[in-house]
Amino acid sequence: MERTLRGKRTREKILESAIATFKENGFKKASIKKIAERVGLSNASIYRYFKNKEEIYFALVKRFEDGLIEKIKEEKRGKTTLELIKSILLSYINYIRENTTLYDIFREVEFVNKDLVRDFYKKLINEIENVLKEKTKKNIDLETLSFSILGSVYFIVINYLIWDGKEIENKKLEAAFNLIESGIDRRGDFKPYIVEEREIKEKNDEILTKGEETKRKILSSAEKLFGEKGYSETQIMDIARESGIGLGTIYLYFNSKKEILWELVRYINYLLRRKSWEYTKDFNDRREIENAGFQAFFHLFRNISNDYRIVREAEFVDREIGAWYYKRLLSPYKKGLEIGMKFGEIIKTDPEALALSLMGIGHCVGMKWFVLEEGKDMSKRATLTTLNFIMHGLKGVLKEEV
Repeated sequence: MERTLRGKRTREKILESAIATFKENGFKKASIKKIAERVGLSNASIYRYFKNKEEIYFALVKRFEDGLIEKIKEEKRGKTTLELIKSILLSYINYIRENTTLYDIFREVEFVNKDLVRDFYKKLINEIENVLKEKTKKNIDLETLSFSILGSVYFIVINYLIWDGKEIENKKLEAAFNLIESGIDRRGDFKPYIVEEREIKEKNDEILTKGEETKRKILSSAEKLFGEKGYSETQIMDIARESGIGLGTIYLYFNSKKEILWELVRYINYLLRRKSWEYTKDFNDRREIENAGFQAFFHLFRNISNDYRIVREAEFVDREIGAWYYKRLLSPYKKGLEIGMKFGEIIKTDPEALALSLMGIGHCVGMKWFVLEEGKDMSKRATLTTLNFIMHGLKGVLKEEV
């Protein structure tokens, strides 16, 4: 009995050491040696409990997943659909607040084992689906709706608890819950519709200097390799081989692999803003802009899912890079929504929180269709489900009062 208890305590110490080690180094740079040194054990002692680093990481992911789902099941209370959904989301938020470091480690699972992240979202989304089952209108895609609901708080959690390291103000959550209940359409008469996909025309007549051509070739090769193999698995030598450009020449343009990553993230950010502008430039009504802008994002995400992987992985390479990408989108988005509020098109609420909610919906729905589903094309039904939820909340997608 004593030996069993001692073994459990040692295993727990290893996991606690791993939490600190993964937090400090990320999964790729963490090692059994670092975990062992932190806890004061030999490498051999660690191997008595875990086969390798991956098994330790998976144990932590399972701890986060099981703890969150258990908390949701325990605290899921309410009589109405809206109350039950709010209860699930508050449990989600509170559990992450209490386990911020563990959540931060978990978020990297997408780049470690996609099956684990699929399993997690399946269980989490199932809790939302169980509340909505049999209550949605005939033309609603239940799974996409559930991802949209989760997305409503996704970036609010990450922006405040993870990136800024501060508490989430009540008014931020109220903005998300108002969207979930009634959507963003203040007038209540906007009917979402499908827009035709548009190509972004390249400037074929653009004249580049020899240096600009070389730099573009380096970035193009890095984009391909980072997207296919991942940033950590790609070396500068691989980029040199792929581009046919000498290693020394690459260092004339970029000081490091991370500098190449920064340049790519800036480009992808520009590409999304440009795509959105192409879709929305002819509209003044903010509801029209949101309707077209979301479809621009989905069309782009589908076509450059590897590039979006680069953006996601960038945050685990250097948090400043990942946070910059989303915050660069957040500022003009917030201003656009404020204009819509001023003209009575968009509900009056906290504009920053509303922008984060909408970005989270796009991200989570995009993840569902283009990452977890391995690039599966998004159906018109799923697109209209997302847009109807954005415009009119649960009131627009359920058969009954919320």
